[in-house]
Amino acid sequence: MDLPTCPSCGASVLDEDAVECPFCGAAMKSSAKSSSSPKGKAAPAQTTPPKGQPARRSKRETVSDDDPFELERKQQEAAKVIPLARKPAKGKMFRVVCPMCDTQGFASPKVVGKEVKCRNPECLAPVFTVPDPDAGERKSKEDEAPKEKKPSKLPLIAVIVIFSGAIGGAYWYLARVPDSSELTKPFDIPAINNAPKNQFVKDDKDKPNPLANPLTNPEQGTQTNQASVSAAKVKQDALQNMVELSRERKNRSKPFSRRLAAEAYAVAGDLTTAREQIAYIDTVSPPLPFYKIFPLIEIGWIQLKEKDQAGLKATLDQTIELAQKIPQFGGRDTLDLISRLAAFWIAAGKEDLATDLIRQYQAENDLAQLSAYLQIAQEANHHDFESLIDLHQLWKSPQWVATTMILVTHGYPDAALNWAAMAPESADRTEAVTQWALSQIEYAIRHKQQPDLSLIQPAEQKLSPTGNAQMLARCARELVLFKQNQTAEKFVDKAISLIKEQPVPKPLTLGDIKEVNSLRLPQTASLEQLAQTYLQIACAQSDLGQKQAALQSLKNAVQSIHAIAPSLAAVKEKTNETSNFNFKDRIKDTYNLDTSDRVNLAVGDYKKQLRSLKAAAEDRNERLVTLLAQAARSGLASDAWNLVQGANQNPDLNLKDDLLETTLPAIIMGSVDSQNAALTSQIKAALTGNAPKLSKQDELIRQTVSLINNGKPEQAAHLINQSDLKKPWKGQLSLKLLSRLLNKSQFKQAVQFVTATKDPVLREDMLSTIGSVAVEQKQIGTVDKLLQSSNYSPTERISGYLGLITGIQAAQNDQPGSAPAKEEPAKKL
Repeated sequence: MDLPTCPSCGASVLDEDAVECPFCGAAMKSSAKSSSSPKGKAAPAQTTPPKGQPARRSKRETVSDDDPFELERKQQEAAKVIPLARKPAKGKMFRVVCPMCDTQGFASPKVVGKEVKCRNPECLAPVFTVPDPDAGERKSKEDEAPKEKKPSKLPLIAVIVIFSGAIGGAYWYLARVPDSSELTKPFDIPAINNAPKNQFVKDDKDKPNPLANPLTNPEQGTQTNQASVSAAKVKQDALQNMVELSRERKNRSKPFSRRLAAEAYAVAGDLTTAREQIAYIDTVSPPLPFYKIFPLIEIGWIQLKEKDQAGLKATLDQTIELAQKIPQFGGRDTLDLISRLAAFWIAAGKEDLATDLIRQYQAENDLAQLSAYLQIAQEANHHDFESLIDLHQLWKSPQWVATTMILVTHGYPDAALNWAAMAPESADRTEAVTQWALSQIEYAIRHKQQPDLSLIQPAEQKLSPTGNAQMLARCARELVLFKQNQTAEKFVDKAISLIKEQPVPKPLTLGDIKEVNSLRLPQTASLEQLAQTYLQIACAQSDLGQKQAALQSLKNAVQSIHAIAPSLAAVKEKTNETSNFNFKDRIKDTYNLDTSDRVNLAVGDYKKQLRSLKAAAEDRNERLVTLLAQAARSGLASDAWNLVQGANQNPDLNLKDDLLETTLPAIIMGSVDSQNAALTSQIKAALTGNAPKLSKQDELIRQTVSLINNGKPEQAAHLINQSDLKKPWKGQLSLKLLSRLLNKSQFKQAVQFVTATKDPVLREDMLSTIGSVAVEQKQIGTVDKLLQSSNYSPTERISGYLGLITGIQAAQNDQPGSAPAKEEPAKKL
């Protein structure tokens, strides 16, 4: 069946009776009249498509009723638009993008504002007008109208600016803080490297040099200036300056500054102002309530001394309550606090709380060691870090030892000894009790008393025979330093008599397969302590000139290490035997095994035992290197080298140790006396090209010590700043070098070393040290002037003032020739 077809658009219409085409609106029959047309008005005649125009169109176009010729007009206009080219060509370099389909084309720049045709045949709106790209810019310029003139406000603005500038200038003048970024500049510059020893101050008066010593020349009139300085006035001014500096905006930590100010007032005896400063700690951020414990401890010591039971109970209750807020991982703050708080609690009769506190927060690392050194020095006001710090050994329980020494400092020697004896491990007890004994000897010599064996007799009841022998040997070495050689010999003789009760252990050897499989390694702690005891005896004997006896004691120390585990050479030989073709047969015959599965199981167990022994042998090798390195640094370099050569050439694999391939030869060579050139040449000849050099720590020590000895403290500080070693260990090295400069009375270079140090917390500790030592070296006025300069941050200056106040107060309390009152721990409150 054929459907009616529209004569205009050619579309098929389903409705046979349709009058108009539902698609284009044209009349289906030329003679028919539209039902929607007015009566009596004929329908518009059907127009014939122009010649060449197809009857069917892909896009439907409608003709409005108002303009029946609109379709024809649109088709004619489309034929007149400018087509776009696909590629740019001469005269058609203007790029045009279709707004409908984003197809780009090219035409002449003259097409701007004219209609063009998109080159995409599928585009829904191919004809569009090309916009003018510069029209927006021109429009903005045209629309820009001249601003309407308003009444001038310049007089009012000028008054406001002048008034604000006056206020800001006054505030800046009163609260200015120097920029400390200059303090961290590197020092690898020709002006420093090429300078003579004593010429580090740049002749530049316009700008302050951060490397320059802010002090006047200490060599000129130091003594005369010191006489005119009033310590009491300096202390009072320092207290006021600390309060003013704690208000500065650029403090590293405002709670820390307030804490130091409160401590300073407590040390000075002004408890009322100290409590006021304690209250300010809660008013600054960040909130650190446990900071209030530090000054409360200082107040508590005064109350203990004055036997103020009511005040002591209140202070004690406050510290117990605030102790609940001590952070578990608070770093230096926590470690600094627990040793001081534990000592105060023990003196106040709270030993159980002190024990729990130390066991909860104790650490064994360089940071804990650094904290212990600083607390011992600050509480005793004795900053001889050069003799106190050992860069190659760590205490097992640093805070336990520090608590012992703080109790001794505050006049509680019996409580300190009892506390030291309560240390959980034997090595910890030995270290704590030994430090107690050394403090008693040093105190006796400093106060012109005769140090004898009866002085440390109470300590002998706290240690084992081995521990007592080690303590006596170390006390003998201390006596040699004070030129008490006769007394030192008595201490050494008694140490030897104690150690003789225990025979020297035999080296551990490897036998046949059964012996290797059944071998059980001994406990290393007791053998390590025995080796350390023999080493300390050897060092004391060497200090006393007993060279042969020292060598034998050193051999006993090495033999004690040999008893810990088999040698690495012996273990390697046993391991190589497992690769032999007949090894399984040996296992089978040794244990009478009848199946291959049992043989394979036995071989696996044997290899597992060898792996365990290899790890123990490597540990023995490391302990041996540490022991002989310690001996070399203590004056036994020649004996240590002889033992290294003997161990390397020993035909017995159980006693053979290949120590030439370790850092030990370099350490020994660095410890040899400069006059012993023959030994140095011998060591160099024995070393191979692949022999390891010094460790990073030892190399940094060597370089910085050399720079300090050659009068270049800034370069030494720069090396430490640039090193990638751990900060706490670098802090110990810096304090040791600072102490060396101060012990030589090189005050100016010590200040230069501190100024060049980069770590801000370490700078605070070092300035506090300088402040305390300045009182002993009659440099109070010099340090006071130093801390008034603008080369340091507010927090650093506050730390320096605290050290200065502590030193002045200690000098006032110290009465040479009289023993301090022996205090007893308070009864439980």
